[in-house]
Amino acid sequence: MPIDLKDWLIGKRAGYIAIALLTVACAYAFGFRGLRFFMVPSGSMEPTLLPSDMIVTVKEPNYHRGDIVVLRHDGEYLVKRITGLPGDAVTVFDGALLINGKYASEPYLREPMQYSIGEPIQVPDGRFAFMGDNRNSSDDSSVNHGAPGGPRQHDLASTKDIVGRVVFLYYPYSRWGSVHSYPLVNVAGE
Repeated sequence: MPIDLKDWLIGKRAGYIAIALLTVACAYAFGFRGLRFFMVPSGSMEPTLLPSDMIVTVKEPNYHRGDIVVLRHDGEYLVKRITGLPGDAVTVFDGALLINGKYASEPYLREPMQYSIGEPIQVPDGRFAFMGDNRNSSDDSSVNHGAPGGPRQHDLASTKDIVGRVVFLYYPYSRWGSVHSYPLVNVAGE
């Protein structure tokens, strides 16, 4: 009995195959790749990401300086850029980010930083430093949470708190497209 291609393409079998393929694709995307959807909660990542932008993240085996990530921190989700990995010494001097004593080019910043971090933040194993692209209006690792006159306590996050790397902006449609990380160049230890 010959197979009628038209019946096969629009029949029940085709529907079952399409459902099976969609199920496998969703299982891969959500289960294995950790695909997640988020809304940017603040202006701390301007001009790269704006408040209320809708973004997609995927889980990565490794994260790098310059990656934009969503992380769980102090009971909320934050969208920030990784500026220091374990073993790094991060500081801000004269409006510029220095990693391990070397200048890091950051053309995506909204404006130069209007603060300094005198003594470098030493990033311990299992932690990372994070900052927003709108550095002067971002609650991030640059903020000293220690008591005045007491020891410095910069906010570092655990690498286990990273939900995923931001890879796509899907709303608003006028800005729809891939979100690329920008590697922090001219730094030691790459």
